[in-house]
Amino acid sequence: MVKILQLLLTAMVLLSIQLSAKTSKYDSSRYKYIGTFVKEKSKQKIESTMSLENFQKSIRKEWEEGYDISEIKYGNGKWIGVFTKSKNETHQTYIVARRFSVVDHLLKEYWDKGYYITNIEHGLAEWIVVFEKNTSYKNQAFERRKKLDTFVEFVNKRWNDNFDLIDLEYGEGRWTGIFAEGTGYRGQAMIIRSAWRDMVKVIEKYWKQGYRISNIEYTLGKWMVVFSKFNTTTDQGYETAATIEVFKKLFEKRQKEGYKLIDLAEGW
Repeated sequence: MVKILQLLLTAMVLLSIQLSAKTSKYDSSRYKYIGTFVKEKSKQKIESTMSLENFQKSIRKEWEEGYDISEIKYGNGKWIGVFTKSKNETHQTYIVARRFSVVDHLLKEYWDKGYYITNIEHGLAEWIVVFEKNTSYKNQAFERRKKLDTFVEFVNKRWNDNFDLIDLEYGEGRWTGIFAEGTGYRGQAMIIRSAWRDMVKVIEKYWKQGYRISNIEYTLGKWMVVFSKFNTTTDQGYETAATIEVFKKLFEKRQKEGYKLIDLAEGW
């Protein structure tokens, strides 16, 4: 399995960019939501609330209607959930905790019951960690490091141990990476840039090499994009919007075109 990691930090520059398979109307230095889509028909919804309590109510409602959590994002004062109509026999649960140490304490209990982490998010000093049964995962691990260089080093170590990076998050002063075996990926790369304009060029390059975006995270002025190679390659694109309300309209347009939202990020 080929694993690639490149670390390069560059300055932010104002520029509007357009790429194939996506729409971008916002300068690279302006606040934006970025949604990554793949060509796959799937029934999805987006729910957003100001309070965590109301967001948890939205989760319960969507579960009752047969939708699973596929993405959670906190940004610009709102909790946002992407929900996907479940096709298989899945079972989800989640933890809300003030400290990651609480999550760490409970992990073995969940793993022993056959649950694996599928999504992690930190917002308003709260961690939300989503667990799911009946995934393809065979094993799981995490890394939390204060320094980015050290985090990068441990990502490489996990890759060498045949783990794949499935989610990224920053909270409590540490970069957190969630890893799993059994993802089906054939290779990964993680690229870091300071300016979204520069990351756009990287995305085009890796698309041409057969990689697809599997995760985007923005933290402390840095864009981090995880690229993965799949057994089958599908069309991919992304949309940017300054507000979640505008993004929802782009999401609905993509749904009608037969695209599925697989990742949601926010940053400058």
